[in-house]
Amino acid sequence: MDKIFIGLMTGTSADSLDLAAVDFSNEKLNVVGTKNFEIPKEIKIQIKENVNTINIDYSSIDMLDAELGKFFANSIEEFVNDKNISKNKIVAVGSHGQTIKHDPSAIPPISMQLGDPQLISNETNLKTIGNFRQDDIEAGGQGAPLSPLFHEEAFKDNYEERIIVNIGGITNISLLSKSKLLGFDTGPGNCLLDSWSQMNKRGNYDAEGKWAKSGKVNQDLIKIMLGDKYFALDHPKSTGPDYFNLHWIEDSLSKLGYELAPEDVQATLTELTVVSLFDSLKQLGALENRMFLCGGGIHNDFLMSRMSSIFNQDIQTTSNLGVDPDFLEAICFAWLAYKRINNVRFDLKEITGSKEAVFLGRIYDPVI
Repeated sequence: MDKIFIGLMTGTSADSLDLAAVDFSNEKLNVVGTKNFEIPKEIKIQIKENVNTINIDYSSIDMLDAELGKFFANSIEEFVNDKNISKNKIVAVGSHGQTIKHDPSAIPPISMQLGDPQLISNETNLKTIGNFRQDDIEAGGQGAPLSPLFHEEAFKDNYEERIIVNIGGITNISLLSKSKLLGFDTGPGNCLLDSWSQMNKRGNYDAEGKWAKSGKVNQDLIKIMLGDKYFALDHPKSTGPDYFNLHWIEDSLSKLGYELAPEDVQATLTELTVVSLFDSLKQLGALENRMFLCGGGIHNDFLMSRMSSIFNQDIQTTSNLGVDPDFLEAICFAWLAYKRINNVRFDLKEITGSKEAVFLGRIYDPVI
């Protein structure tokens, strides 16, 4: 009998919505369909405004929460029709939501994901799992990253230690060793590259890294950027585009004291993504471990070439392990929804720092 779960993920870059349908019949993971949806331009603008604002406008947040919920629900309906998935075979939807604010060190801690899961449930008439981070935060954890749990399930090997690197808006890693699981955000991924590209009217992102490739890395600037307090923090740690954003770039440039060509800034931001990851793995003593990449960063050819050069290894993606790197996170949230429906608790002490095992996700049944 089919046990299909649908996972949704927009990622910190907020460029598009990924959906994955996963069948867990016989307790095995079988991906039965994936699809990507462009986020409407007006919603992207609202996301960007709410991410970058210092003072939270809760009326704007409420409107965006509903608009994203409707967009997610409509996308689910189109997805299941496109893939010919019968709704009565779908057990639940796992929706991470769009991260707007993430500051687990604040008092009280905050991690805000929008895309009302109750509205999704009502509109689709499907049980929906949302608010995956809240119980972990209430147990003293960071609330992120959560993907290392799935990475361990899908990719752990008894004969070699592996590192799964997700380069989305933020870069996070999962260190899959024989003895324990570690995971944290190493720093920016694509978020700074995208912000600088947009500000300089080079498009929503630097396609294939061609603009960055035309510039030169500025060592003074990268030294200033690597001096940020986030990079000195020990794990567990997590961050988001409300921290690493255009304001952060401008603040770093103001400390430089001289002008740089915009393409040189872009080249330096690309280098920052790679070097901050390198430094994190060096501190863990894990530079010799085989890396497998996923996330939107794999399509940035210049970024990937810098990865190969700095790490001095052939960079592979999770496709080499049998999972599409573009839909890995959506698959992850289908899996987390499956675990939540089966009342599985997770111990995230080594990942988020939470003090006790917690459920991940809250369950929303349709209210018609």
